[in-house]
Amino acid sequence: ENFKIAIDVLPGFASAHHNLSGVKTYSKKDSQVIYMESLLANNELSGQDKIYLSFALAKANEDLGNHKELFKHLHNGNELRKKQLNYSIAKSEGHNEMMKLFFNAKSIKKNKKLETDSSSIRPIFIVGMLRSGTSLVEQIISSHGEVYGAGELKNFNNSIIPIIKKHLAEENFSLIEDEFKLIREEYLSSLSMINTNANVITDKFPLNFRSIGFILSAFPQAKIVHLKRDAMATCWSIYKTNFNNKSIKYSYNIDDIAGYYGLYVDLMDFWHQLFPGKIYDMCYEDLTTNQEEETRKLLQYCELDWDENCLSFHKNKRAVNTASLLQVREKMYQGSSEAWKKHEAYLKPLIKALSAY
Repeated sequence: ENFKIAIDVLPGFASAHHNLSGVKTYSKKDSQVIYMESLLANNELSGQDKIYLSFALAKANEDLGNHKELFKHLHNGNELRKKQLNYSIAKSEGHNEMMKLFFNAKSIKKNKKLETDSSSIRPIFIVGMLRSGTSLVEQIISSHGEVYGAGELKNFNNSIIPIIKKHLAEENFSLIEDEFKLIREEYLSSLSMINTNANVITDKFPLNFRSIGFILSAFPQAKIVHLKRDAMATCWSIYKTNFNNKSIKYSYNIDDIAGYYGLYVDLMDFWHQLFPGKIYDMCYEDLTTNQEEETRKLLQYCELDWDENCLSFHKNKRAVNTASLLQVREKMYQGSSEAWKKHEAYLKPLIKALSAY
């Protein structure tokens, strides 16, 4: 309703049109669609407004079943956004190689002190690719009476950046015990500032999958829930989403998305080999088809007693600030991982690029 009011006040407000498109379903002869098309035809429109309107019109045409128009606007919006962010897959490749230099079989040592060091706060890290179901799983766990869902925290990432920069400057990849202790103390201190009485706190920053070596070295007993979803479903959902976060730069080009997905698979394989049995893989499709069974296994892994509220996660009123804000308000539903198939004729380049996964 507020987006509609904003558009009434300022009809050319492209950002409001874009936000409205994310929370409504379009029907034929919708006047907003016609107006957005007329706005986009304006040669004096800013690049940012073109991006907003292209993604909004892509969503509208997806709702209307207009495949050709959907992909015309989606490709245009993504191309403009990629130019704006100037992303290169080489940076992500470099990050993977850096993590492998920091963590290898020789560098991993048992840290007895950190294993026995007790804290009243128990973090649960929920990781995975964007659009893989991490918001849904956090909504489920945070519906438990003993859990607080903190959302996408960058606290852990912020605590390791200075240490990484220091080692890169010195060209030294040997991490020491005191550094992991410092990471642990800083992270726990940041969680203690959250206004909650719950001892169990979920941290759903998907990109923490890149930092699992640091997590398990600083928190040897950490619970890490890794969401796995069909590669095509994940990457299609990423490609059609205009993320607010400017640090998400790989998602506006099919080759970049497929390349990044390959790097993600490679790094997760590396962590699994390095820390066997320490990462809980959860299949999104299994969760949607066997909700109670998978929820019970999830809570058991997290060392939480059964709570019926976890089956009614859609009633949880906590704030959700990700692209999944609408989905987590609905009951569990099946078939979302098959949705890309109706666009198969237009997605052949992505299908080919992901054929290895």
